Formats: sequence, C-alpha cells, structure tokens
Amino acid sequence: MTIGTGAVLMAIGAGIAVGCSAIGSGIGVGIVGSAASGVISERPEKFGMALVFTAVPQTQAIYGLLIAILILQAGGFLGGTAGDIPTPAGIVAIAAGLSVGLAGFSAIGQGIAAASGVANTAEKPEMFGRGVVFAAVCETQAIYGLLIAVLMLALTGILSSDFSVEMPIAIGLVGAGLAVGLAGFSAIGQGITCSSGIAATARNPGAIGRSLVFAAMSETFAIFGLLVAILILFGLGLFSG
Repeated sequence: MTIGTGAVLMAIGAGIAVGCSAIGSGIGVGIVGSAASGVISERPEKFGMALVFTAVPQTQAIYGLLIAILILQAGGFLGGTAGDIPTPAGIVAIAAGLSVGLAGFSAIGQGIAAASGVANTAEKPEMFGRGVVFAAVCETQAIYGLLIAVLMLALTGILSSDFSVEMPIAIGLVGAGLAVGLAGFSAIGQGITCSSGIAATARNPGAIGRSLVFAAMSETFAIFGLLVAILILFGLGLFSG
C-alpha cells in the first residue's frame, strides 16, 4: 500500500486539530484548576462546584478530537486503509485543523472567567448559575471554529471520502481556517471581561446585564473572522455545489 502526500497532510491536519485545541484547554483548565484548588483547601465541601467550573474549558479539546476523528475516518486511517489520497484533500484537512485548533485557544479566556466563577461562588452560592453563564460566553469562538471545520469537510466531500476537490479551492480554505481560528483568540479578552463581570455581579446582581454587554463586545471580533470564513467558502463556490 502506497501512502501519498495527501494522506500525510490529512494526518497533520488531524494533529493540528486535536493538538492545538488540547493546548488551549490545558491552559484554561490549569487556570481554573489553580483557583479551584485554593478554594477546596479551605472549603472541601465546594469540590463538586469547583469540578463543574474546571470542566468548562475542556470542551475545546473535545471539538478538536471530533474533527481529528472525522479526518482520520475519511482518510481511512481508522480502518488501516489510508492510501494515495490527493494532495488537495490533505490541504483541506489542514485548513479544518487550523479552524478548530486555533479557535481552541478560546479555552484560555474561558478558564479566566471560570476561575472568577469558582472564587465568587465559593463565597456566594447563588452566583453558580451566573458564573457558568459568563464562562459559557467564551465558548462561542470555539463553536465558530468547529462549524467552519465541519463545513469545509462536508462541502468539499471529504467527509464522504470524495477527494476530488481542486488545489486552488483547498489553498483558499486555509485562509478561511486562519480567519476563524485566529479570531478565536478574542475569547481571551472576553474571558478577562467576563471575570470582572462575575465579580461585579457578585457585588451587585443588577450589574449582570450591563456586564454581559461589555463581554459581548469582544465577541464581535470573532464574528468578523466567522464572516470572512463564510465569505471565502461562498466565494470558492462551495455553497453552490
């Protein structure tokens, strides 16, 4: 069996998807886990609450793992039948990996927000739901990256193991992946805002609405990246088949 360049590139795309998103989740979990450890050292009964917040930034790694599995399945890696896959198909896999992998760094901002949620909920249990809401706000950037990655794989036929995509389209999709993936870093700024929003809401529950407005301002930059990625897909003719 001959392993072509396309198969190698697909393997790299799968690695980027799960590797980058795992780094983001690891840092995010580390940030909130550090705060959680400090809380339970003094209040062990808060372990369950702290565990919930610590799990929040892990979803980005799950998104990356999902895309990696889809790529490997389409390429025949899971069945041991990966062969001479065309190079453009491998480049599409790299584009999808960049989309979900880079967007996975949004977990850092989520970890910052979740850490504030742990600290404030430990003092005021009624802050649990609001803290989760603020932490979840930073999730959207990762969802944008996941969405574009799935669209890339589906619209080019990669998911159905149709490797007829042309080289210019494949290279163009790298731009779409970078647009939505790099825009996902805006979640770090959003996480900082959400962290302060949680603290403000803990002091004054009426501040939650205005704090969410401030947090949403960082979301616009991620939407810019999503919009550009969709325009690239549209310009390449993928939505018209």
